[in-house]
Amino acid sequence: MLVSCANQPSTQRTSRSATPSEHEAIASVLRAGFGEIRDKGLIELKTGELFLAGLDNIDHLDPALHLETDDNQITLIYADQTSSPVTMPAADDMQGWIVATTKIFERAQALSPIAEVADRDALYQFMFEGALAKIDNYSRYSGGRNARANRATRNGFIGIGIDYDIVPGGAIVRLVIADGPAARAGIQIDDMISSADNKSLVGMTRETARRYIAGPPDSVVKLLIFRTGEDRALLYPVRRSLIVPKTVEATATDGIAFIRVRSFNIRTSADVEAAITDAKAQFGGKLKGVVMDLRGDPGGLLDQAVDLSDLFLDGGTITTLSGRHPGAKQYYTARPGDIADGKPMVVLVDGKSASSSEIMAAALADNERAIIIGTNTLGKGSVQTLIRLPNDAEIALTWAEVVTPGGYRMHGLGVLPTICTSSYDGTLAGIMEHVYRREAPWRAQPEAWRTTERTTEATAQLRNLCPAQSRPDAPIDQALAIRVATDQALYVQASSASIAASR
Repeated sequence: MLVSCANQPSTQRTSRSATPSEHEAIASVLRAGFGEIRDKGLIELKTGELFLAGLDNIDHLDPALHLETDDNQITLIYADQTSSPVTMPAADDMQGWIVATTKIFERAQALSPIAEVADRDALYQFMFEGALAKIDNYSRYSGGRNARANRATRNGFIGIGIDYDIVPGGAIVRLVIADGPAARAGIQIDDMISSADNKSLVGMTRETARRYIAGPPDSVVKLLIFRTGEDRALLYPVRRSLIVPKTVEATATDGIAFIRVRSFNIRTSADVEAAITDAKAQFGGKLKGVVMDLRGDPGGLLDQAVDLSDLFLDGGTITTLSGRHPGAKQYYTARPGDIADGKPMVVLVDGKSASSSEIMAAALADNERAIIIGTNTLGKGSVQTLIRLPNDAEIALTWAEVVTPGGYRMHGLGVLPTICTSSYDGTLAGIMEHVYRREAPWRAQPEAWRTTERTTEATAQLRNLCPAQSRPDAPIDQALAIRVATDQALYVQASSASIAASR
């Protein structure tokens, strides 16, 4: 909380007060958001604590604004001007805090030229960001536009599968999503869309053009296109449909299915399952092994991490969630059936592998189903619940911590690889020597991962055993993974102890 000396009152500019309907709209968003944070957040905080944290963030609206508080009142300060104080509501008085917040926001608009032109979204942004910072660094508020983009990434979106720029002649296509409706219809990069359903796009803003190109699922939009090399306009009918971003890239060579997962959305597990099925068919049922590349994968949907882990496990615990709210307490186990039939499996990770990718890596490692190669992962062992607000924005609220099948809390610590490649830039033969010799300076550390008391110093020491590094395209890691997956003796050797490559 910011505290300063009292200043002399000053004349304030006249600022339009919100109408009753606007007040109710603000109240509905604040009530929904702060109620969920209070009830479900991993850390227990009173309503008043959360609102004060949000209000104290008002300097993000204008750096010249800040608060002065005592036990009974809140005073807004702008430069050398002081607003009339607002009575401090009781700690659990939700409606009182909503009213106080609205008053303070309106007084900020009367004092500050910057705040005067701010809209309700700016109010929500600084209030929720300030409150969520009391929970952790991973809880976040996304306004309507960003929230819609986030939902499209997770769940897909209805459209034709293009991205475009607005230019004098209309909308020029910059991206065509593979296998999307536009690609199937024949739309190409650099095509100029001059009209959609006979509505000219010339001179339109991007948002207005989007309204004409977008539409309900299974509807058809007729695009008039000019293409370089064609002497006449082309008319393309394109049927709108659900488009889910592709997160899986798969290749199959010499008996090994190599699968890279960029993030976890609603189609990730199904796409990996299809890739393994295709590889088995390609190899005539003689799949030798699987390499799963999670390097640089920031995570995504929890249920997809669970489903993807379950594909390769024949039983056992996948992960356990622990939180304050009853809904945050969850326990996931694998069902019988391993899609790879127990064949050798290697998982690649690095310092940017986070969240769902860490949950999967830990599940496969702790159940002795996979060799983990790379560096210590990010250590984001928390789970966020998504809260959709009345203004179509959303809050990602941390409400649970991840406990691995091995019994340790992942948050802040990450996943320890079986073979550490941190800072290694030598040859494949060189690192394999360490595996064959079973040289493992920290081979006993997996137990320490479970038992060491979580002090800041102890956690740093454990993570420093195989320092987290970004190695998304390190060829030595990929080559080693393929070699371990194809060499049965080497796979068994690597499974028997954690191995560290020399620096």
